[in-house]
Amino acid sequence: MTMDHLSRNLGVLRQGAAILIAFTLPLSTSAQAVAVSIFAVLALLTLERARLMATLRTGPALAPLALFLLMLASVLWSTEPVGLALKGVDPYAKLLLIPLVMATAFTSRQALQIGYGFLAPCLILLALSWASLLWPSGPWEWFKATGVPVKDNAVQSGCFALSAFGLAITAIRVGSQGEVRRALVLTALALLFFLDIFFISVSKTGLLTAVALLALVLFHVGGWRHALLIAVPAVLVIAVVLWSSAPAQKRMAEFSSDMRAERTDISTEARLDFWEKAVGFIKQAPLFGHGAGSIEPLYQSLEAIRPSPLGWALRDPHNQFFAVALQAGLVGGVLLLAMWAVHLIMFVGRDFARVMGQAIVLQNVLGSLFNSHLSTVTQGMLYCLAVGLLGAVIRNAPLPDRLAAPHIVDPASA
Repeated sequence: MTMDHLSRNLGVLRQGAAILIAFTLPLSTSAQAVAVSIFAVLALLTLERARLMATLRTGPALAPLALFLLMLASVLWSTEPVGLALKGVDPYAKLLLIPLVMATAFTSRQALQIGYGFLAPCLILLALSWASLLWPSGPWEWFKATGVPVKDNAVQSGCFALSAFGLAITAIRVGSQGEVRRALVLTALALLFFLDIFFISVSKTGLLTAVALLALVLFHVGGWRHALLIAVPAVLVIAVVLWSSAPAQKRMAEFSSDMRAERTDISTEARLDFWEKAVGFIKQAPLFGHGAGSIEPLYQSLEAIRPSPLGWALRDPHNQFFAVALQAGLVGGVLLLAMWAVHLIMFVGRDFARVMGQAIVLQNVLGSLFNSHLSTVTQGMLYCLAVGLLGAVIRNAPLPDRLAAPHIVDPASA
């Protein structure tokens, strides 16, 4: 076997591992971890040194690497034992995937295959979710929650929102090309994803990001008349759903009231308590923070005099900026904001890869206002892999495509 033949085979295996990651993201955390490990090994084996070095000289790859290194360095000034401090760094190791995936020579066609790999399980979950909603007495005892077969409602609603966005953007493109039937099918699927977010055990963050992604669709639809044609029925549909969906009404009520946290979910009152305490902790060590793994001990130190509304000390302040700043200070917080900024700048444009990149960054930033989404297993992994993959597609695109596309590019034509 020649080296070229071996390289091609490793490339095929690497692509298979990438598709497997996309397929397992909405379904299984353990399977996702195995797939990511396999992909990382294969990506390293097929990596071109020159491409890697060129990638590391760019802001979108350098920013997440710098943030990870700062979090790793914060072990040095942490008051926690090294083992516990390193556990505080673990959630940020996934940031290393961004430069690794960006440096991989993914083509637009390969990225599209990976996207289909993500959409397929989302369609399966969508079918199961609607089946359980329309047939509540069915065999759904194995579901994690009502309408949520696996993982949780926050993960599912996030995956569904991205699926709805990608389908809607594609429907706009194919509709403009005269493929009306295909556009209607894609629009119907996008609508089913979108409506399901409101009918299941609704996530506040899921609601917010779904509406934000809808606004992004309207921005890219092309002209205020077309935007109005989508916005008016969308608002009417949302109004009807909010009126008819008990879970949606419950969540909307929580937006405007400080409910007592007597359950296991996080109320508005609890979040305000977490954030107020976080500001005080940051003031104690503003520049470089309290070190990795310090979040739970910090909150535990106030339990005797200012107990949490939940009744226990937290490991997560439910805000990504605070989660970083508590451990790595405002320097870490600024690096986090800079990373989001350079990623958003990388995705400025109207071709399909950039538009999807805008949705990924927007979803992660909004989700990180109320949860530490970058630190979580699924949402964080989705962000790192998607930014890396779409960044690789943009970097590997022919020069004319990089300069700017006047309209959204149909992914099927890539």
